[in-house]
Amino acid sequence: MGAIDPWTEVLAALSLATDLANDHGDDKTLRTAVLAVGIARACGLPAQTQRDVFHTALLRFIGCSAFAPEEAQQFGDDVLARRVFGTVDYADARALWRAGGEALAGEGSRWRRLARRSAAIVGAPARLRLLFTSQCEVGRRFGARLGVGPGALAALDRIHERHDGRGGPRGLRGDELGHVVAVVQVANLAELLQRAVGLERAREAVLRRRGGALDPAIVDGFVAHAPALFESLATGAAWDAFVALGADFPVIAADAEVDAVVTAFADFTDLASVHTLGHSRQVALAAEAAGRNAGLAPAELLSLRRAALLHDLGRVAIPATVWSKRGPLSAADWERIRMHAYHGRRIVARAPRLRDVAQLAACDHERGDGSGYPAGLAREALPMAARLLAAADVWCALTEARPHRPAHDREAAIALLREEVAAGRLDREAVDAVLGTSSAPREAGAPAGLTAREVEVLVWVARGETNKQVAVRLGISARTVGHHLEHAYAKIGISTRAAAALFVVEHGLVAGGPDRAGAS
Repeated sequence: MGAIDPWTEVLAALSLATDLANDHGDDKTLRTAVLAVGIARACGLPAQTQRDVFHTALLRFIGCSAFAPEEAQQFGDDVLARRVFGTVDYADARALWRAGGEALAGEGSRWRRLARRSAAIVGAPARLRLLFTSQCEVGRRFGARLGVGPGALAALDRIHERHDGRGGPRGLRGDELGHVVAVVQVANLAELLQRAVGLERAREAVLRRRGGALDPAIVDGFVAHAPALFESLATGAAWDAFVALGADFPVIAADAEVDAVVTAFADFTDLASVHTLGHSRQVALAAEAAGRNAGLAPAELLSLRRAALLHDLGRVAIPATVWSKRGPLSAADWERIRMHAYHGRRIVARAPRLRDVAQLAACDHERGDGSGYPAGLAREALPMAARLLAAADVWCALTEARPHRPAHDREAAIALLREEVAAGRLDREAVDAVLGTSSAPREAGAPAGLTAREVEVLVWVARGETNKQVAVRLGISARTVGHHLEHAYAKIGISTRAAAALFVVEHGLVAGGPDRAGAS
């Protein structure tokens, strides 16, 4: 067995973030990738198709966080909603009604639950089209950034289509979906159901969707070989089974590609809230610049930058509504928030080459006086890189708007940082290093031929504002906002707020406003 390449190893480890974002069991993505390749082989599909199946299964849910704000608005707990709808046949109105009830179970009033559930069902066709389009646009964009082949890119663009043409976003049917999509769809559903209800009932459920949601030939291949296909996963050794396949389907072994994966998951994290777009990239810029200012060695700087990019990765396991609260947080909310540091460390530590990064990223919320989390470490237990990361994160957060407050200007942010130093929570040397790199923000160019006004409109829409809200903010009509947005979308080749959010993050268009550490 050959060695797995760095790209695949790191992507496999970080795929636990997509599992947590969907409230799936650990290693769901890895198990699906192994199962999908097994189905492709059982169906006699060629090696290139198997390769595309492998990469598509790995990235199947890379776009799921981008629609989290809309799901949270509809259901409250977006993570729960993604889980309960994960095995639903969207052409089955009764199944949708039952899932809607489960997704809204936390809603206090019975009548309010019923009203919201009814509204969700009535609006389901339009909302599903938007969800499908959003996740496909974002998934394809991530796939292109990560260098997967054209077959996988095409599959990511069609992953929500159905064999019977009742999927989305374009209503493709039959052979238009392609073998890669057909295989990954069967593998995804079979893995979820096998874990939940056992192999026999999973096989029966897959058979019931034969010719409807799922391709008959692929279903037949799965059903005929189901026990053998799950053999390599029976002992829970998903990682070993995955590594055995990963050596056969590398992308690129260059270390630079590891950073591409790390940055993609930083963006994946930030897309889950309209209030955190670009946050992880900004913290990485601030921390790395401060690290240079503090004299860190090159290897330490690399670990610091990666830790800064991944410091909030565990946030995707926490419902977006918790992060979007405008009022005081409850004790339960705080407990969930503290858990994100634990989740992040667990995810990142799965990649052997990122274990030092995992340790560092988990220290982001530790404080010098021992009042931080998750371990309550005091200053003496925190390396300089950890103190720099904490200072950089606080600085960037202060200069960004949050649901409960606007962004602080530079002077106010500096004063608040100094208060943290005086209280012993942040390290004076680390704060000085962060502030010592501060400068006026870099003027981002207008990519894709966008005008300055189109950039303004695009950024505010990406941040979740309606056309009417943007119109008031910019002093123009809502109709004019609509025209600017239409032109911007056409130039970029997208059609959803979620894809716009990823675009503005990728091009640094959300980094304006108050001065940020590390911008130059």
